[in-house]
Amino acid sequence: MKRALRQILLLLSVVAWPVSAQLWPPGPPVAVAANAGTFEVLDSVSAYEMGWEVRFAPRRFRLLPRWAPDLMPTAGVMASSRGVIYSYAGFRFEVPLGRRWVLSPGTAAGLYYRDRGKNLGGALEFRSHVELSFRLPWEDRIGVSFYHLSNANLFDFNPGTESAVLTYTARLRR
Repeated sequence: MKRALRQILLLLSVVAWPVSAQLWPPGPPVAVAANAGTFEVLDSVSAYEMGWEVRFAPRRFRLLPRWAPDLMPTAGVMASSRGVIYSYAGFRFEVPLGRRWVLSPGTAAGLYYRDRGKNLGGALEFRSHVELSFRLPWEDRIGVSFYHLSNANLFDFNPGTESAVLTYTARLRR
């Protein structure tokens, strides 16, 4: 049963990204980010994690006030050494800090499968993150990201967990 659920989540992850790209922004993704680091970084027992994220061009959403920043739709997946799989979609925005540094907070919602990983209370989990990255001369970036996963008290049990990862973002050329 666990193996079948894991395969279904992976299949949904692979199928959902092209569909979400057609529903959200017009045009192709502008960047792909790969990351690796520590899952459950603040817990006594942590695990390694790897993931990737597709980032689309920033867009102005009419429902937001004029002063709100343009949002960048994202979709991603991560997997840990303890069998955790988390597939998500959400938004981020970028705050330039000078010519080379960029601060990028964001949020997402997704499906969580734990296998031997930490019980977060349910399959629907929310991700909030902040990334600090350095823009390389050829427009790629290298950075560090810290994020928190929890179910926002939708379920009776909500311990939450944190991750710290190194990120490499490659801009896609047209």
